[in-house]
Amino acid sequence: MMFMAEERAGEAGRRIVGFTKPKKFLFIKIKSRPIYGPEDPAAAPAQGVQQQQKEAQRQAVQTGTAKKSAFENYIEKTAIGRRDLETSMRELGMKNDLYSFVRRMFFSAAIVTALIIVVFSLAVILYGFPPTYIIFPVLIGVAMFQILFNTFINYPIARTRGIGRDIEKDILFAARNLVVSMRSGMPLYNAMVAVSTGYGAASKEFAKVIALVQLGSPIEDAMDEISRKSSSKTFKKIMLQAYVSVKSGADVVNTLQGVVEEVQQDRVIELRRYGQRLNAISMFYMIFGIILPSMGIAVATILTTFVNIFTVTPTVLIFVGIGVFLMQFIFLNLISGSRPSFTV
Repeated sequence: MMFMAEERAGEAGRRIVGFTKPKKFLFIKIKSRPIYGPEDPAAAPAQGVQQQQKEAQRQAVQTGTAKKSAFENYIEKTAIGRRDLETSMRELGMKNDLYSFVRRMFFSAAIVTALIIVVFSLAVILYGFPPTYIIFPVLIGVAMFQILFNTFINYPIARTRGIGRDIEKDILFAARNLVVSMRSGMPLYNAMVAVSTGYGAASKEFAKVIALVQLGSPIEDAMDEISRKSSSKTFKKIMLQAYVSVKSGADVVNTLQGVVEEVQQDRVIELRRYGQRLNAISMFYMIFGIILPSMGIAVATILTTFVNIFTVTPTVLIFVGIGVFLMQFIFLNLISGSRPSFTV
């Protein structure tokens, strides 16, 4: 009680300079608390010295002059090995630095893994398994931690790839409309305004350029900035050629027409490659997904009537069915994953 009274008396002698941000940990909300500053102006220099010491300590940790723990070294090594992750974070507009993002994903994966271990451990105890079986939930948790940690870290990369695929679906149609509008006499800005709607994710990229121009940025600088942040290779190529043409004073229409024809030819070649890959995949799918399971079960059933090697029981058929299902799932994912995300 005396300690609480002293603390309140100390807070009463100080003034509130701000409030902490409210946080949320899982389902628990942590309310904001007041931040007290010195009431006496003479105490301000001491506070400035403490702030400088904290800043020096933080810079020492960042520059590596301070001694780091094993956990900090692990997080830093993981972050250094994923420079493409930092690029994806910038494209998504994430303001967190790479180190703090990896650190936060580590704790998120650790929390989920701990919940999984607890659930599996309770299942082992409730079903009456020996105590030594607790090692299996721990092994499952270790494997799940690695999977979850890699999945959480690679989320910005997967997100940018998904955005890039969405842009690639309609960027060629938007570029054709852009060329047609400019050939009809529209300026480049008005042509971009015309394609900033109606073409899905591709229109959003052009809308970003329009937004920067409306804020006062020159159109060539806006195209350069948005193209550097875009996840679509085709959009980057179109904006780069338009940027160079505007800077050099060349004919923008003919330049964009050449880019559109080049992109269209590349996509035709990619579709032909996909057809060749699809022929090979379909052949292996027929062999391992249809012919081998059906004929294998028939041949095995006939052989077991003459030679007592093994018996085809319902349990064996169940495992064969599970194997066929997994094989079908793998082949379908392989076919859908190799399919181009664009149309010509």
